[in-house]
Amino acid sequence: MTFDKSILESNEVSINLKLFKFIRFFHLFDPNIKKICNLNVYHLAWYIINCVIGCIVIYGLLGYFTEKEDILNIVNQIQLMFCGLLYYSSLLKIIIFLYKANSIWDLLRVSHMNFLTSSQCKTHIGILHTHRNQSIKITNFISGFGIVIALEWIMFPLLLQLLQKEDVNKLNQRFENIFNFPFPVTINYYNNNYVIFYIMESFIAMYMLYIYVVVDVFFISVCYVMIAHYEMIKRAYENVNTELVSENNNKNKNYCNDCIYDLVSIMKDQQKHFAKLKLFYSTYKFIILSTVTINSGSIIILTYASVVIFTSSESIPILSVMKLISAFGYMFVVLFFLCYLMERINNKIESVHLGMYSCNWTAMNLRSRKMLLISMQLNNANKLMIKITPKKIINLQLYNSVIITCYNVLSAMLNTRSE
Repeated sequence: MTFDKSILESNEVSINLKLFKFIRFFHLFDPNIKKICNLNVYHLAWYIINCVIGCIVIYGLLGYFTEKEDILNIVNQIQLMFCGLLYYSSLLKIIIFLYKANSIWDLLRVSHMNFLTSSQCKTHIGILHTHRNQSIKITNFISGFGIVIALEWIMFPLLLQLLQKEDVNKLNQRFENIFNFPFPVTINYYNNNYVIFYIMESFIAMYMLYIYVVVDVFFISVCYVMIAHYEMIKRAYENVNTELVSENNNKNKNYCNDCIYDLVSIMKDQQKHFAKLKLFYSTYKFIILSTVTINSGSIIILTYASVVIFTSSESIPILSVMKLISAFGYMFVVLFFLCYLMERINNKIESVHLGMYSCNWTAMNLRSRKMLLISMQLNNANKLMIKITPKKIINLQLYNSVIITCYNVLSAMLNTRSE
């Protein structure tokens, strides 16, 4: 069965369908979308957008290679560094999404409420509904949080310009912008054409916002589906024909046949689900690794920058500081959910094995026990973990290590400054 968005209703899928339709997520992957020169029109549009945004970024950074009349303060330098990390991360993510479009479209099949077809799994469909509700709440929160932060970054320069316009003119400085790219123009030309440069940087901000929201909410949605399915499979193994154990001995033959049938159907669901998990990891692995690396690095950099800013003798606008703090918070939230959900998936895979042991296997005949043993061997063979290093998997321990590193940086910097 293929994924068909045209017939979907919100109660038929376990993802935040309203949000995905609102951000026009499906159009990036739908093979039935109109094509130009055998190329999806949305893909073509994104190739053009990538080129335009790339040109703006390159033009904005050319100022580093020319003489400037003004000097960027520490906050502006941090904003530029932060913007650079987010831009290249966004570019990487959208390229992977476009390149893996067919795989992602196939992966969306796992979001159907009837993806697991065995009767034992279907009896625990309530688990999927519970996780679906959690997923919708979290994805709405993440997308809303991202939009608020983007609006904050976009609107604060205008507010700051109104408050400091005369001071800036007297000091012969450029007007405050979103990221303060050092465009290779004079201060006078920049201030006289501020609207143009502001629109350029607004495009960059909206570009990064959209990509981050799309990638993050899709990742969270699929993770919750995977977690729910593994929980359903675990419960299915635990309750394999338990209702038949108490029946009379003359029905043992029917019991054994039903038991084998249930085990086979659950195994089929488990293997089908594992295939989607494997596809999910192969599609998202590089995105996950880059997100963990960039978010961890950004959090540590922003921790260092916070100390420098608050101990600096320069006059730092409070609005600029608030921009960095909000970005700091978003990085923390996304990194936490990434590590938390990856750990939960790993734990749920292990719990399936426990569910097999918990079933009433003592009442089974030899053939059923062999079938259960095969299921255990398959579960042991089908273990996938994404690792940041050969020995370090992505889990909450990794998140804790980032927090500890931030604390060590903060403590070391404060001690050095106080001496």
